[in-house]
Amino acid sequence: MQLKLVRTLLSKKPGSASVAVGLISFMILALVYQLNFTQILPSDLMSASSKQVFQDQQYWRAFTTTFVHADYQHLMMNSAFFSILALLLHAYYGSFIFPVVSVIIGGVINLIVLKTYPAHVSLVGISGVVYFMAAFWLTLYVFTERRLSVMRRMMNSTALSLIFFFPQVIEPQVSYSAHAVGFALGVPGAMTYFAAMRHCIRSHEVWEVVSEEQVEILPDQEFSPEENT
Repeated sequence: MQLKLVRTLLSKKPGSASVAVGLISFMILALVYQLNFTQILPSDLMSASSKQVFQDQQYWRAFTTTFVHADYQHLMMNSAFFSILALLLHAYYGSFIFPVVSVIIGGVINLIVLKTYPAHVSLVGISGVVYFMAAFWLTLYVFTERRLSVMRRMMNSTALSLIFFFPQVIEPQVSYSAHAVGFALGVPGAMTYFAAMRHCIRSHEVWEVVSEEQVEILPDQEFSPEENT
């Protein structure tokens, strides 16, 4: 007899609180955009350039510029992914990961990217955070969803990354460096989190005994190495 994994942390449905977090995240981005658009809160008060941040020492701009968007299309593209990932990260990995870590990392990403920009070029938008959150989620998916084989999990994660987060057309106004930095921070960030929280994540797993015949018809299932249980 062997053990089959039937439930993981990702088996549960997101709670109402996490759904609310996702909706509130979307509403915050929409509200800031509307305030910028109507000049109640002009975007130039929140946006960031290398000169403003490093020469004028207005470091807070590295965080506020995350919530500024160039136009409606820019807002909708970012906010759709942002709100979904906010819901997922909050539901499965807690409020420390989202919003706390994600918002802080947003500022870090902007500081890194602005260091490479000309003095008066502005960096706006939350896409760097979105790429961090996506990389964080997809990496933890590989470690967490052990109901599938390692190869299947890696294929799923890679496919989703290529479909949703890698551009087919290069647009000059898009900061691909922010995307790259966000994604690059998300992968090791997730690995570090998993190393620290491995026991907690694994504690949600539920295993059941299966027969040899069942093992043969479930080739993609990960089984316990304990063969005689």
